Amino acid sequence: MNVTFTKTGARRYGVRVERDRAPALHIRSAPGYDDYLPHDVLHFVAEAEFGLDRAVFGDLAAGGNARIFIPVDKALVAKMWRRQRTHRYRLPDGRRSEQLADVLEAAWKARRGKVALRADWKEWLAALRVDEARVAAVMPSLDELAERWHSLHIGESLTLDWPRAERRGHRRSRG
Repeated sequence: MNVTFTKTGARRYGVRVERDRAPALHIRSAPGYDDYLPHDVLHFVAEAEFGLDRAVFGDLAAGGNARIFIPVDKALVAKMWRRQRTHRYRLPDGRRSEQLADVLEAAWKARRGKVALRADWKEWLAALRVDEARVAAVMPSLDELAERWHSLHIGESLTLDWPRAERRGHRRSRG
């Protein structure tokens, strides 16, 4: 699965997901723009690096739509919305993904001198069960992604490969 983040305007970006085993999806205007690390890039990295297969990008790799992406093929939109109305799904690792994205963002901004780490940094990590060394190991990747994203002009994109195979079957958990 390939995930493409595109600068679509001043302080705006979209996300497109190309999959081998399911239809392509997109979000035209994704939340959380940042000049260096948009929120969904942080989610992608958090989920990829920490092995979260039941959050946003793991659900997409399993053929789902993470409850927020829509098919690129307009003929599939109504079918997707009907299916969502008749089934209540949740993303079991969604909250964990959000927590890890927040941790990575805080650590990266502190590393770059943009903000100071929280006064309770070590306690926060302990409460979230996050190893500080593991967070530090991800920082070089975030540095590289941040520079790549920052150098893009409107209309240009950054494509990332999901590190695990697409799968079908245990796509989503019913809640």
